[in-house]
Amino acid sequence: MNISGVLVKAYPKEIVSIEKILATMNGVEVHGNNEDGRIVITVEQASAGRVSDTLVEIQDVPGVLSAAMIYHQFEE
Repeated sequence: MNISGVLVKAYPKEIVSIEKILATMNGVEVHGNNEDGRIVITVEQASAGRVSDTLVEIQDVPGVLSAAMIYHQFEE
């Protein structure tokens, strides 16, 4: 199991709709946000490749400016 902490930067006015989209993605859990558009999430996937694929999916969400992995841990 790969567990990653991710910081998503988004347009502040779209943060609520973006959080709803992120929450529907497989393996993604939304933990919080602030008014300047930062959203903290974790991504849990079976492989590092799938984590990368999920980051690309997140970056493709309309209104998302960036998604950066800030922590990664592998557990068997």
